[in-house]
Amino acid sequence: MAINVFASFYHADQKQVDAFDLLKDKSKHAFETHDHSCKEILPDGSEKLIICQMNDSRSKSVREEIIKKIEHCSKLVVLIGNETYLDAWVEWEINNFYKMKDALFPGNAWKMIRGMFLEGSEKMPIPKALECRSTKSLAWDIEALEQWIEE
Repeated sequence: MAINVFASFYHADQKQVDAFDLLKDKSKHAFETHDHSCKEILPDGSEKLIICQMNDSRSKSVREEIIKKIEHCSKLVVLIGNETYLDAWVEWEINNFYKMKDALFPGNAWKMIRGMFLEGSEKMPIPKALECRSTKSLAWDIEALEQWIEE
């Protein structure tokens, strides 16, 4: 049975996330991601995607969409790259996932969150929100990720 997993990542790691997409295509589980983009309407009526900051009023709809996705996921994997620990969106997603799942499964939400180091980032710091809300982080290994998802 497929398990829905939300994958949180720092937008600057998009090339590595594209590689993760190849990994997840080999999985029997469903992954959700969100790139934190907002649409800006240009004078000619076309749309331009921009990265919204957390305090940008345009990000409200992005936050609402992420919350809906998180509600339908039972696990959260945080893709840890070189600067992921600096990203406010990643911290926000971890904190919201934890809060939401801890309300449903008191004392067990931390088991539903796992960091996964992107290739070449194994020595990078993890986001602060993961420090007390996650089990041990994984290396870049689809088999280990699959095993954790199925626990």
